[in-house]
Amino acid sequence: MKKMLWTMVGLSVFTLGAANIQQNNIAQRAATLAKTINFGNALEAPTEGAWGMTLEESYFTAVQKAGFSAIRLPTKWSAHTQTKSPYTIDPKFFARVDWAVKNAVSRGLAIIINIHHYDEILENPAAHKERLLAIWKQIAEHYKKESDKVFFEVLNEPNSKLEAVWNAYQNEAISVIRKSNPTRAIIVGGNGWNSIAGLEQIVLPNDPNLIGTFHFYSPFTFTHQGAEWINPVPPTGVQWNTTSTSWRSGWQNWSWKSTIRPIDAGFEVTYNEGYAGLYLHNDTPASNVKNILFSTNQVLPLTITCLEKNNGNNNNPKGFSFDSKVGLNTIPTTACGSSNGNIRDILIMNNSAEAKPTWQLKSMVLETANGTISLLSSGADELRGELERVAAWSKKTGRPVFMGEFGSYGKADNDSRIRWTNFVRSTAEQLGITWSYWEFGAGFGVYDRGSRSYKTDLTKALLPNFKP
Repeated sequence: MKKMLWTMVGLSVFTLGAANIQQNNIAQRAATLAKTINFGNALEAPTEGAWGMTLEESYFTAVQKAGFSAIRLPTKWSAHTQTKSPYTIDPKFFARVDWAVKNAVSRGLAIIINIHHYDEILENPAAHKERLLAIWKQIAEHYKKESDKVFFEVLNEPNSKLEAVWNAYQNEAISVIRKSNPTRAIIVGGNGWNSIAGLEQIVLPNDPNLIGTFHFYSPFTFTHQGAEWINPVPPTGVQWNTTSTSWRSGWQNWSWKSTIRPIDAGFEVTYNEGYAGLYLHNDTPASNVKNILFSTNQVLPLTITCLEKNNGNNNNPKGFSFDSKVGLNTIPTTACGSSNGNIRDILIMNNSAEAKPTWQLKSMVLETANGTISLLSSGADELRGELERVAAWSKKTGRPVFMGEFGSYGKADNDSRIRWTNFVRSTAEQLGITWSYWEFGAGFGVYDRGSRSYKTDLTKALLPNFKP
């Protein structure tokens, strides 16, 4: 399951021109992933069934008949591998994955084998590097004779302490795989939980058989509303349509102890506790910002802080404290903490020990030396802008790109889920991005395992020609 993208540490910037890559039919092979479904919550659990999902042969048939082209198989190999050298994978577990591969390939479906939820390597990379490479050596040798319908994916969602070394680790894993699978298609992703920013900054070898990947859950307040594994649980009732207000592409909502709800003409903001905050972050700073302008409908005690880098409460400037006025508020960046006008983080905090009633943020604009930048946009513009960044990376590098996960949790209203899913899927296809929906039959799922039937409208948002 997904988590908040609290930290996104970029990798060393690397540019690989399309002319340097021999295509070697990777585009055709990548096209077989055009309509993929994730078999989530099954083999990615510590033991299959622990998260309520056990794979059945009938699920493979259902995927084939619906019109999907491939299956992504999230797999927690680390739970079935010895902790000491030679790090042998449990043969019974290997046989279970073999069963899944056979059931997919025999039906003409491609299948992606990945390493999922290797939690230990995220917190102690050095201690688990050798084990990661040993796992891949065994997987690669085990499946080296399989057809090109079998894809490998190095690691799901690199994050935390692994980010500092992920470039090197991923490239070493590729080298291990290449010893037994010289032309196998390998799916590779960047830091920040397979974020778009991580993909843009990825460092890769000159290997013609690599496919870039990213995960897409924007806006997070919509796609993960009511998700019980997130603390605090994001509030429900957030709707999505193409005209709903959203944050400008690249700006992420990192707010704390606050409820931020999009409305047609801005956002509703509720500070649920004293000193709660609206927090916007961008991996790429806005440059030469002179003023931050925002409109409110209430008088509120606020502190606004604007930073090029958030170093934590003890090391940051105190920001600018004031009582907002109804209407337009103009804050010079020199007053709220920026010495050079480069802004990556904007924090608008409740400067009171008490919770505050809901207020409306009607507009939010950065005034720069070269014009103004609105941080508010429509839902459609925000999503399209992010996906266009991915398409630009693909064009620049000459590599196919795969949206390995996208989806919305079942506690969102159904009409919004259908609109969002259809928009993301169709926009990705227009931009040449293949996709894999998260997921088949659990909390985000398109398939009702109880009735053994698809949720028709949501499935049609993915597969317009689907017939129940």
